[in-house]
Amino acid sequence: MSSRAIYYARRLWWPICAIAALILLRGCAYALLNGDRVNARQASTIEAGIQDLRQLRFKQPVPLVVKTPDEAESMMEADLMRDYTDNQLEADAVAGALTGLYPAGLDLKAASLKLLKSQVAGFYDPHGKEMVLVEGGGDLGIWNSAAQFMIQRDVVGEMLLAHELTHALQDQNFDLESSLDKVKDDDDRTLALKSVAEGDATIAGFAYAVGRMDDSTADALANNLKQLPQALAAEAPNTPEGLSVPLLFQYSDGVRFVAEAYRRGGWPAVDALYRNPPQSSHQILHPALYFDRPAPPSRIEVAGYDRIMNGWNKVDDDTYGELLLRVILERNLGKQSNEVGLASRWIADRMIILQQSRGVNVIWMLVFDNAHTASHFAVIYETLLDRLLGDSTPHRIDARSNAVLVVIGEGADYFETLAPAIWSASTIETAGVTARIQPSDGSLIQ
Repeated sequence: MSSRAIYYARRLWWPICAIAALILLRGCAYALLNGDRVNARQASTIEAGIQDLRQLRFKQPVPLVVKTPDEAESMMEADLMRDYTDNQLEADAVAGALTGLYPAGLDLKAASLKLLKSQVAGFYDPHGKEMVLVEGGGDLGIWNSAAQFMIQRDVVGEMLLAHELTHALQDQNFDLESSLDKVKDDDDRTLALKSVAEGDATIAGFAYAVGRMDDSTADALANNLKQLPQALAAEAPNTPEGLSVPLLFQYSDGVRFVAEAYRRGGWPAVDALYRNPPQSSHQILHPALYFDRPAPPSRIEVAGYDRIMNGWNKVDDDTYGELLLRVILERNLGKQSNEVGLASRWIADRMIILQQSRGVNVIWMLVFDNAHTASHFAVIYETLLDRLLGDSTPHRIDARSNAVLVVIGEGADYFETLAPAIWSASTIETAGVTARIQPSDGSLIQ
């Protein structure tokens, strides 16, 4: 399951390009939609054009429908809650606060819906196989700020529709929803796949609006997207970084990653990303680890806690990945801290979230690329948790070889029993080799 609600709405494709289009294209009116009516002629032109530009074909028609803001919000909430309960979202919010990802007391469901609603102007719905445009989408504050950049064509609306129709092409040609279902228990892999999809759609939508696709177009897009964080901060102030950063990552870093594939082989190389998708935000952030030095992803199976944590129920089992580890370090140490660089040494992590009437317990195992980094991270993170949690919440950390075990909550009170049990039973798979860590000396047992 997912531990961040921004990922829960994994099936509806949210157009943060409402922001991106204004930054990139300096567009004006939203002429595609007038009240509750779609400009069908213009929409048909865009539908034909995006197929030619993206070199993919629709296998079936994509209806365009108009929804009121309230109807669109109901669709968002329904998608958010399709696989998860309010209790799970609440437990995940507490776990995020305990680890330093979120501020304490965050209503994860409400904050996610607020962020999405503030920017949505349209989306592709793979359940209904339709493109949804939202009444009044052109009146969002960030859209209005574009009025000073008046030009002749409705490039904002064109980019929006071309972007979302590219998602429909992805759905029909690559069965993207099935791929997302396969990684639904790993947010970091979900983020990597969605970064491919959003990067692809953003490049295609932008290229359609400016009338060409080449390496210089992709480069211009990537450079302009650097302004996205400031734009979102202005339009959705006080959004927790644990929500805003992964959302923007799909577009900014997704564009850079997909642009690299395009430079290496055009649209066929982009298509190949869906057949062999990147496995982590680590690969998106460091494209050479996908394109030049690919390696099987590391996997962690956390076990051995069941008997000792008897009576606690597992409500989540997930991966934060390099990106959210970096968010945690930046939130709590400052973006200029040298220790933020520790996140780039990440190679795997797995988090178990347990719940009981007495609260939430987090068991988190992380693996780094060397033992020195793991040991250093353990020291830094323990100091971070001491400052964040104080004496109010028990927490313990242990480093063995290149792995770190973090326990936050009641389990930390009997860490001397719990930690050896977890080390002995858990497995770390790297390059196809599965190993356990010997608790006594930290050596790897294959």
